[in-house]
Amino acid sequence: MAQVRRGGLSRVVIAYTSRPPTIEYLKAAFARRGVEARAVFADDNTLFDRLVIHWVNKQAHNFRLVPKSRNLFDNHPSSHLNFRSAQLRSAIRAYDPDLVFVIRGLGYRPWAVDGARRKFGWWVEADERVEEAMQEVAQYDRYFFINSASVEVARRAGYKHTSHLPHAVDPSVFRPLPDVRKDIDFCFVGSWSPKRQKHVEAAFEVSRNGAVYGPKWWRKMVREVRLWRLVKGRYIGGEALVRLYNRSKIVINVTEWGAGAGASRSGMTMRLFEVPATGSFLLTDFSVDMGLSVTPGAHVETFSDLDDFQRKLRFYLDNPHARERIAAQGMARVREHCTYDAMVERLCAAYDDVRRTA
Repeated sequence: MAQVRRGGLSRVVIAYTSRPPTIEYLKAAFARRGVEARAVFADDNTLFDRLVIHWVNKQAHNFRLVPKSRNLFDNHPSSHLNFRSAQLRSAIRAYDPDLVFVIRGLGYRPWAVDGARRKFGWWVEADERVEEAMQEVAQYDRYFFINSASVEVARRAGYKHTSHLPHAVDPSVFRPLPDVRKDIDFCFVGSWSPKRQKHVEAAFEVSRNGAVYGPKWWRKMVREVRLWRLVKGRYIGGEALVRLYNRSKIVINVTEWGAGAGASRSGMTMRLFEVPATGSFLLTDFSVDMGLSVTPGAHVETFSDLDDFQRKLRFYLDNPHARERIAAQGMARVREHCTYDAMVERLCAAYDDVRRTA
């Protein structure tokens, strides 16, 4: 049994993917609180998995040799699931952290957190996949969800140690750039989908001065020649993304996940915090969780359907004073209340509570 340390939280292991750079934001926030944090990147992989296992599984699924729910080489140590699980377990043994914070995206074997003193989980995926999260909640001391709908499911199942933890923003990264002129009417960042294409088409009818970044847009819109001018790249991140938001009069957010639709949808993406933090105006679809962090019409603007989206896009492009007022109020709100520093404070408080009640 691990020896219990005295005092508060001092060392943390954070496990997640390298994109988005959530780990880096959390590490910086923990450091400002005097807590050392180390990263274990779930997207690190083996050459054998990338070149052999992935290809063999893909062919087996395409030719229906095995169902898509089954993966060949499932027990091989070089398969991605087993490799990242072993990496996390090794980091725990080598570093002996007070807390392991697993951000769920990619999954892990249950033995990956063997030896951890305290274990927190954070589900940052769609609430449609909540049953996947339910299979692992019991093994954690605290389990958080970015959507309130999943918390309700977990509480009904008897898991009282679950709660809502939305995304946050690092205001030292997502910030206003005074030297940047707003020369783009609208932008959208995210992968292609039929729903998102309809919104981009509607935006194009309002203004042709737009920018779209994300995977699959060129390939999926091969026949939409008129929209090619909007697509600027497959990926944008870091300082280039901050600059894009600063250049855009309106940033569009069209969410692809969330239980229900419209007024019944739960959860919030990172964009809901990162765009206002730059002092830019966000036009987004609605979520019931938004009111916990920002107020529609005061800090961001929302739309209910495609017609409402197009109408509000046109209105706010034609009314810069209304647009800038909401953007300024949104910036003040998220930079004060929705930061990773606030998130870390909450995680530290939860850690202290677990230690007291253990």
